[in-house]
Amino acid sequence: MKKIYCLLAVAVLGLSACSTAKLAQIPSYKLKIIQGNELDQNVVNSLQPGMSREQVQMLLGTPLLRDPFHANRWDYLFVVTRAGEIQEERKLTLYFDVNGKLIHAEGDALTAQPQPISATVPSKTE
Repeated sequence: MKKIYCLLAVAVLGLSACSTAKLAQIPSYKLKIIQGNELDQNVVNSLQPGMSREQVQMLLGTPLLRDPFHANRWDYLFVVTRAGEIQEERKLTLYFDVNGKLIHAEGDALTAQPQPISATVPSKTE
């Protein structure tokens, strides 16, 4: 009977030595969270002044933010986070005239380097 109490006491002392700091060091899966509209560089580069709102929406999708105080401005945002840390963030703001034609675009999505398109042709080996 004394052995059980001794083992129980050792187990309790051993478990009490565990702290949250040590538990945080244990690797665990951190969910990758993607929010907003994915801003493909080739699509962003295809934006042209004079495009209608419908054409822009067909290319980029519905804007993340339509400001009620600035009806001629659309904001697109793309954020990728993992474990609370931002890994990628791209912003794009589009301005339209009163007729709904694109007049200006700004943001870091425009300055990003375009991704080269490479077509790989599978070789036939027999």
